[in-house]
Amino acid sequence: MTDRRVMNLLYALLVLVAFNLGLTIYFQATKPQPVADLSANPGGAAAQISDKEAMALAHSVVDLYNANDTHGLYLKFDDLARLQLTEQSLGEKLAKLQSMIGRVQDFAYSNAEVAGKSGGRTFLTLNYKARLTGGTFSSGAIRLTVAMKDGHPSLFGFFINGQAD
Repeated sequence: MTDRRVMNLLYALLVLVAFNLGLTIYFQATKPQPVADLSANPGGAAAQISDKEAMALAHSVVDLYNANDTHGLYLKFDDLARLQLTEQSLGEKLAKLQSMIGRVQDFAYSNAEVAGKSGGRTFLTLNYKARLTGGTFSSGAIRLTVAMKDGHPSLFGFFINGQAD
C-alpha cells in the first residue's frame, strides 16, 4: 500500500510541475513588452540635438584642434570633464594625436546616439565623418561626447580616429 501512495504522490507532483511550467510559459509569452525609453531610441538622440547645433559645436572644437589651441580646447570642455584631465595632459595627448592624424580638412555630421544618463544629464555621442590631411590617414571619424543639460550640449569627450582607405 505504501508503494501505491508514493506513486500517487509522484503523479501529483508531476502534474503540479507540468501545470507550473505551463503557467510560466503562458505568462512569459503574454507579458507586455516594455515600452522603449526615448533615450534608448536612436531617433530620440537626434531629437535632443539639432543638426545645426551639432555642426556648430564640432566646428568650434575642430577649429581649436586644427589651430593647436590647447588652452581654448581645454576651456571648451564641461567643468566636470576638466576635473578629470589637466590642460597639460590634454596638450600631450593632442600632440600625439596631431602627429598621427594630422589636421581635419573637412567633416560632416552623421548621427547622434544616447550614451547614457547620469545626474540629470543625458549624454550623447555625436558622430562625424572626416577628411584628414598631414598625417597617416586621409579619412576618419570624429566622435564628440556631450552632456545635454537644459537643452544645451557641453563637451565631455573628443575623439578622432583615422581609417585606412
